[in-house]
Amino acid sequence: MQAVLEKEISDGKKTYQLWRSAGKPDLDYPKAENDKYLLHVEINGYLAPLGMTDFNLTDICGFEPAAQKLYGGKENRGTWLNAAEKSGGHEAVGTAVAEERKEIERLGSEPARQTEYIQNLLNGYVSTYLKSKETGGQTFPDFTGALVVNELAKCVELSAVYREKQQADEKARQARAEEEEKAYCEEQNKAANQMVSEAIQIIQNGGILKNETVKFYSSRYSFSSYSIVNHLMRQYQVDVPLRTQGWINDKLHSVTIKGGKCEYFQYYRAKNGRVSQKFFDCMRELIQAIAEQAPAGESTDVA
Repeated sequence: MQAVLEKEISDGKKTYQLWRSAGKPDLDYPKAENDKYLLHVEINGYLAPLGMTDFNLTDICGFEPAAQKLYGGKENRGTWLNAAEKSGGHEAVGTAVAEERKEIERLGSEPARQTEYIQNLLNGYVSTYLKSKETGGQTFPDFTGALVVNELAKCVELSAVYREKQQADEKARQARAEEEEKAYCEEQNKAANQMVSEAIQIIQNGGILKNETVKFYSSRYSFSSYSIVNHLMRQYQVDVPLRTQGWINDKLHSVTIKGGKCEYFQYYRAKNGRVSQKFFDCMRELIQAIAEQAPAGESTDVA
């Protein structure tokens, strides 16, 4: 990156040079003229990114002292502005905010404040790096912190260890996720198979078969969903016209089986809706197929 010196700041003891890119602005929609480029701080011959513009730096450094001066502390800001609105309306609030902005820029641009903030920021990076060093790379090794203590080569070594650990952790996480998903699908499919078995018993022994939805899962977010009557007809290879399948899905509520035949059924009425004339024929084939075959057992169809 080609860089130009933005400014040099100091508190009288510590001095930092802040740089920015010499190319096009980093931000497409800056809030101010000094909000176009991200700042970098020079550390031992390297430029470390600060992740903020000069506008951000000024805002961070100036807000609390400005709030202290204007409101007696940032915790009083909301109360003060609400009182201003009640007494003078939006115009009073606008004037107060403009004064606040002026104080933030004045106080936040002071070199000593900015130097202190960057020093604290870098100290945090150093702490992160030293923790990684103490654990042999088991935690994140911050390169900026390593630059400050001039241990970049050691940080590269720790980074390789940390990256390997992250890959191992991710592999273990994926394995756990796969096991959890497998267990979830098995549980859901077990419940679905139980519904199918109970439906077959009703058809064999008689009773009311509710046309509930049954779902078979191939993964947590991928499943096949059928009305249970359509599923049984599919399982026992009963040829059902598409229109009849749609009627079973949308209209059929329940079927009463008595004496080895479909005695009657309940369905949802709709305006101008018609009862499927083919349904009784399909049910007769299904009842006969179940009677002729050994119990189909648990379905494993998840297509």
